[in-house]
Amino acid sequence: MINEGWAFFCVIGFWGWVLATVGFILKAFPASGVFHTRSATLWGSSVVLFYVIWVMGMIHA
Repeated sequence: MINEGWAFFCVIGFWGWVLATVGFILKAFPASGVFHTRSATLWGSSVVLFYVIWVMGMIHA
């Protein structure tokens, strides 16, 4: 039986992961040969956080 609460976290985690990955690509690499460390750290941490939420949602849903 599916747990609706964890399924909700699974959906939020997936879309957060997708959007954070797009944000990471666009903000950490704004131009060719340019890398912003601070933006990469912020967006990269968001990618990892939402990925963990997504996986935990899949495990428990």
